[in-house]
Amino acid sequence: MIMDFQHIVLCLLAVLVIAIVVMIIYNRIYYRREKEIITNTSQMNTQLALVLDSNKTQVWTFDPMKRIFVVLQEGNTGKEYIPLDFAQFFNHDDFNNLRQLITTILNGEKESGTIMVSSQEEEGKPTSAYEIHVSVLSRDRQGTPQVLLGIQRDTTEDLIRQEESRRLSLRYHTVFDSSLIDMIFYNEDGILTDINNKALESFGVKNREDLLKRKVKITDIPSYRDIDFEHLENAVLSSITDIDKTKQTDERIPELTIGGKYYYEVTLSTLSDEQNHLHGVIAAGRNITEMVHSHHRQQENRKLLEATTKEIETYITNINYTLRATGVRIFHYYPDMHQLDISSDLNKVQYRLSQIRCASLLDEKDRRRLRGHFLRMDHRRQGAFTTTFRTIFRDEQKRNIYMTFSAVPVTDKDGTIIHYFGLCRNDTETIYTEARLREETKKAQETEGLKNTFLTNMSYEIRTPLNAVIGFAGLYNAPHDEADEPIFAEEIKRNTGQLLQLVNDILFISKLDARMVEFNYKETDFAALFEGYCHMGWSVLNPGVTVSAENPYNHLMVTIDERYLCEVIQKLCAHAARSTTEGYVRAKYEYRHGELSIAIEDTGKGIPPEAMRHLFDRFTKNESLHQYDTGLELPIIKELIEQMGGTIEIQSEEGKGTTSYVIVPCEMSGLEKRS
Repeated sequence: MIMDFQHIVLCLLAVLVIAIVVMIIYNRIYYRREKEIITNTSQMNTQLALVLDSNKTQVWTFDPMKRIFVVLQEGNTGKEYIPLDFAQFFNHDDFNNLRQLITTILNGEKESGTIMVSSQEEEGKPTSAYEIHVSVLSRDRQGTPQVLLGIQRDTTEDLIRQEESRRLSLRYHTVFDSSLIDMIFYNEDGILTDINNKALESFGVKNREDLLKRKVKITDIPSYRDIDFEHLENAVLSSITDIDKTKQTDERIPELTIGGKYYYEVTLSTLSDEQNHLHGVIAAGRNITEMVHSHHRQQENRKLLEATTKEIETYITNINYTLRATGVRIFHYYPDMHQLDISSDLNKVQYRLSQIRCASLLDEKDRRRLRGHFLRMDHRRQGAFTTTFRTIFRDEQKRNIYMTFSAVPVTDKDGTIIHYFGLCRNDTETIYTEARLREETKKAQETEGLKNTFLTNMSYEIRTPLNAVIGFAGLYNAPHDEADEPIFAEEIKRNTGQLLQLVNDILFISKLDARMVEFNYKETDFAALFEGYCHMGWSVLNPGVTVSAENPYNHLMVTIDERYLCEVIQKLCAHAARSTTEGYVRAKYEYRHGELSIAIEDTGKGIPPEAMRHLFDRFTKNESLHQYDTGLELPIIKELIEQMGGTIEIQSEEGKGTTSYVIVPCEMSGLEKRS
């Protein structure tokens, strides 16, 4: 009996010991798992905070029982606000709307809701806009909401982009609807239903309403008669039409008052619905009659622009590919151990680097900045940061590799920073591609500028002589006195000559603008040619005017472009001769220290001070400037001299005369002065 009792006691003791051991083991396992869960939760909260911060999103909760707002912050902490304090972040009326939405959700009328609010207005600070989505986070057993969740996203930049997009759209429509191009609309039956004023001007139509009432069809237009309107697709057409000849055989559009050969370029765009039913055709065109002579040059510029645009598109494609293919890595920095862990996997450290090792991998210019960031993290300073470093490594194209680091501090429950977490990415391709894009964009802009300059020069003042020729030629077909015909012929001849000179000057100055003029520098005896240059310009003189050319050398061998320097001297002498009615015109030159200095002086009526400011402006026709030419002679002279590396200066006093000074650099190989 006693033995059985002792045996039972021993068994109970053994069971008790085993139970204690099991409890100790379970307690240690539970403690270790709890610690791992806390660590993982902290890391996930940090990562979530990083994602929310990158998306400019903030999360907060609202406890209706305590009437407390809790704003989620970095780490696993939250800051509490009473409604009165929380309302300070928003506009008064917007917060009342938010509070009304919260009340609606608490009453069960809605499951969730979204509202747009703005921040409180403060002097000197811009107002921010937010999109807040409120929903139920948890309920009690009766289904009553216990905690509400608010997801607040900063939409300020989105609104700014929308406003900018609206402004750009408004600008586009303003330009599109302006009268800079011809706009014509045909309905689904091919009948003309609308036309803008620019098109009326281009075709010489005076009464718009009469034209629309006649219901002109698109096939009535000579250039469109072979078009299959029912199967028409978007097309760009260029046409040459002899209006006078067409009117003799066809009077479908008698409203046209223009004549002669008409060069026209048009883009036909079809308007269709989702079922591909045609609703009309828009014709956007322009009169290119005045640009026919520059067609070849335009084609070259267009090809160059298309090639440049294609190259830019290639770079943009490379950028998109770089964004998709860039490998992003995760890093941790531990201030206690002063080491940086880099990995491409959350669960595996790929590189473990000390501060000295990190500094050795960077360019010498970035090492001091790196030490500053390490010192900041060692002192456990709050706040996220992003920085880019240039490394000592090079890629396959022998370029320096740039790495960008973005980091945020990770804190424990007490708010103490335990380490820094962040992302690093290779930004090499982006940096170099942006540099190349800037260079190619600059080239494209320069090409576009050359084209626009050429078109402006061709169309600026070519209308006046052309209209005069057309007008006097038209008088031959109108009732007139035969005695007036010599006058008509003389005016046509004069304006034709002026038009030819204008076109030649425009083509030449356009070549100068495009840097297409080639200078042929060769050794020349300037002393033997100078007087001949001057007398070529003095071929037409007013009575009573004397001329003289001072030549201080028997021989002066210099390396110059004889053709264009001769043209400059001849034009300046001609200007001086035309502006002088009495007195003298004198020209002289001298060689000094690698420069050829030329001066042309006259005793003419001079130039008023107000006209001096526009002396070299293109197409300036002021008689006080003595420009009885196309208005391009002085600009051509100035551009020629500057492209030869020289300078020109004109000094004048009204009523006393004008002196032009030209300095051109040159190389002298020999000279002989006159005694």
